[in-house]
Amino acid sequence: MKKLKINNFNLTYSTEGEGSDVILLHGFPSDIFFWEKIKSKLKKNFRVTSIEQRGYPLSKLNNPTLDMFNIDNLSNDIETLIETNGLVKNTILVGHDWGSIVAWAVVSREKVKISKLVSICGGTEFPHSDIYDELEYSGKKHYISSFQDPKSSSNFLTQNLDKFFRSSYRLVKNNIAQPDLSLNSLFFKYKKNDLIHNVDIERMVNSFNNDLYQPISWYANINNNIMLSNEWRRVIETPVDFLFGGLDAAVKFNSKMESRLKKSGKNVRIKLISNADHWLPLTHEESVIESITNI
Repeated sequence: MKKLKINNFNLTYSTEGEGSDVILLHGFPSDIFFWEKIKSKLKKNFRVTSIEQRGYPLSKLNNPTLDMFNIDNLSNDIETLIETNGLVKNTILVGHDWGSIVAWAVVSREKVKISKLVSICGGTEFPHSDIYDELEYSGKKHYISSFQDPKSSSNFLTQNLDKFFRSSYRLVKNNIAQPDLSLNSLFFKYKKNDLIHNVDIERMVNSFNNDLYQPISWYANINNNIMLSNEWRRVIETPVDFLFGGLDAAVKFNSKMESRLKKSGKNVRIKLISNADHWLPLTHEESVIESITNI
């Protein structure tokens, strides 16, 4: 692990292998170790850099203000790392969940050259929080509406961080047409006999150490991000592969989304993997690697 000083914090990253550059960006609630399985295979032919993004345990900020987690700051972290470390050899940027939102912003801002973007279970940007405020589940708010108050949400979820991570990484076997995406249902849904994805829950509980405030603060910036992105939002020319899971409850792929994504770039490919859930890189690494290596 290495660290790059950026303003008032250290960005943690790890680079392995030689060749063209692949940069891996995790989402919520993950960390730098999320990519280990894919990284171990890619590093045989690529120089692969995985990053612990701003606000996560190995890259926490001291006494942050909320705007420190806006999309411009998140993107600047990646751009600074690319420029400082010379990660410019046919660079492929890969993002999962929130990582895909950051990756899209990096490509759109055009401050660094990206040869290809691979977006997994994410998209281009979040809509205004008003959209989520209109969604209710038996009187309970959508989790993104709850996340507009990161302190309260963090306090609620860290009551049982073990159950939070087990619920987050539950293995989804069936497609639910209208899933309950309220805070309690989505993140405290785990039951004793539920199967979970192959992640080290104990390590993550210890790493996050009863604090989700900074990662959740990303969500509290989605309205501000819309205004910030007005400065650089564009139809991108960089080739992009979008990958989605047919069983993903958090990011529901549909015809409306497909139409919007096709208009977002000049060279767009979309792949739906019907038997994958939100944690597609953990279960379908070969599909991810194929998208990365298929230029």
